[in-house]
Amino acid sequence: MSLDQLLALDQVIFRRIEELRARQELDVLSLLTLGQAISFETHEGQIFGRVIKINCKTVVVQSENNRQWKVLVGLIQPLRNV
Repeated sequence: MSLDQLLALDQVIFRRIEELRARQELDVLSLLTLGQAISFETHEGQIFGRVIKINCKTVVVQSENNRQWKVLVGLIQPLRNV
């Protein structure tokens, strides 16, 4: 493949990855409700908390130690009812 063909293919792949990420984020958003238990991973380790606000691309979470986190939707892992 030529350089131009590879660059065009790169753009197609990049757009497809972005579409898949957006779809995944919408799937997670559709499952979230206020007060729902969730978890997410940080440099401090895994954090558990409850959803207190849902935005288009982020979720505000109150952790077990009452700290508030603004988390990207793609990082949220909904937990089953506990």
